[in-house]
Amino acid sequence: MSAAEAALAERLRRMQWLATGLVAAMAILFAATSALRTRYPSVDVLWAFSEAALIGGLADWFAVAALFRHPLGLRIPHTAIVPSRKNEIGRALARFVGEHFLVGEVVERRLERVDLAARFGAWLNREQTAKRLSRDLAIALDWLMRDTKSSELRESAKDSVRKILHRIPPSSIVATIIDVLASGNHAQTLVDELVQFGRDQLDRNRDRIRERIRDRSPWWLPKFVDEEIYDQLVRELERILSDIGDDSEHPARRQLHDRLKSIKYALGQDVELIARGESLRNEILDHPAVHAFARDLWLRARHFLHESLIDSESALRSSLERELCTIGQTLANDAAARERLNLWLREVLIYIVENYRQPISEIISETVERWDAKSTARRIELNIGRDLQFIRINGTLVGGLVGVLLYFAWNVLAL
Repeated sequence: MSAAEAALAERLRRMQWLATGLVAAMAILFAATSALRTRYPSVDVLWAFSEAALIGGLADWFAVAALFRHPLGLRIPHTAIVPSRKNEIGRALARFVGEHFLVGEVVERRLERVDLAARFGAWLNREQTAKRLSRDLAIALDWLMRDTKSSELRESAKDSVRKILHRIPPSSIVATIIDVLASGNHAQTLVDELVQFGRDQLDRNRDRIRERIRDRSPWWLPKFVDEEIYDQLVRELERILSDIGDDSEHPARRQLHDRLKSIKYALGQDVELIARGESLRNEILDHPAVHAFARDLWLRARHFLHESLIDSESALRSSLERELCTIGQTLANDAAARERLNLWLREVLIYIVENYRQPISEIISETVERWDAKSTARRIELNIGRDLQFIRINGTLVGGLVGVLLYFAWNVLAL
């Protein structure tokens, strides 16, 4: 028994002793006045009061006890009503809730008077709430990742990514990249990088250029001529690269910019080029190296997420906690955001009520049906039994007063 149930049981026990003690007092008074009334007629009023009070107290004790058990163990019809009719009570309760509470108009009127978004925001804005909620979300996500088979989750993620990539034409991806390269200073930066790349390659391949010139020149040509050709060629290449690199308005730069635009146009119009792009995309996606990379990336990401979710001091947990607090602050300070959330919550709750009223009601009746009959009776008695003891007390006292009234009425009629 929980602490709450123990407290309820103690309260019920005290009230039962009070009601039973009052009935016992009436029984003692009835016995005493019955013995004294022949000698002292004046006690007749007390005798009438105690007699009626005793009858009323016993009758109400029987009525209250009959709700939860068979009084004195006697299986009298229509006793132990709660345990014997538990299922009917559950169905009646479910029907009552469904007909009077789970109604769209009732829920809508109630929601119009309640600012759910403000309450939710204030709840989220508390530091302890954000900390506890971030912890619970982290535990749930970590459990989901551990409980779900890694291969199934990985394959599902891979299929989802593959479907997304198949919906995006490769030409549009390349066109977007070209747009970025052609915008702002990106094109100039690209030319600068190309010029620097040309200079680096020229420096690295000077000996190869000299060898190529020597190998391809006629045998009868003097060697100093080969060297002169080499010097002129290298100097000219260096001059061209320097001119392009130093002049931001060089025609080569404009030509590259125009060339990028023409490639972008061709990507959108050239059917053969589009088909080649799609074929290349499929070849890349199906390549074993890409699959191995994706598998390794998934394992690394899964391990990282697991470590971050279980560590209360991790950046992920801290970020999640901050985001929850930020949502709470936004709802507290932004009336428009609260109104939008309230409208959404009303629509969702009304939709649930209107479309799932019957299943929700059935949950109540099915839950009650699964309860043990004796446990159910005990649980109900713990919660309302204390108030029912007042019926016994009132029955005892009111019965006594009625007995007095009947006593005086009988004596008046006897006169």
